Amino acid sequence: MESADLLAQHGIDPACLESAPHPPARAQILARVQSPPPRSCVVCGDQAATARIVVFPDAGPRWTDWCWGHGMAIRPPCTLPATLEGIIAELRDAAREAGLPGPVDLAFYSSTGTAAVGRRNEEPR
Repeated sequence: MESADLLAQHGIDPACLESAPHPPARAQILARVQSPPPRSCVVCGDQAATARIVVFPDAGPRWTDWCWGHGMAIRPPCTLPATLEGIIAELRDAAREAGLPGPVDLAFYSSTGTAAVGRRNEEPR
């Protein structure tokens, strides 16, 4: 879910939120989360665990502080591959893009024992 959508769902007016820099520096976000006293979640009022800057078309960039639960609700979806085969394919693609030799031959082992068994004959033990 997008931050602005969650705020709208709870009837939070962006104009009531504190103005924020745009684009923010990571250090600014960390300083906001760590500064005493702890801030409250803009949705539920629980202690905030994270902060984000949301840019609204009419109100501009605004600070939003989020508790753990609401912060997880607005977290972008994970784009990592879900299978070992998908991970290996992405690693091979990255090796190819980086110009490493033999990316098609790259082998990945689930354990050192499996790696020892799968080792090529010419590879040292």
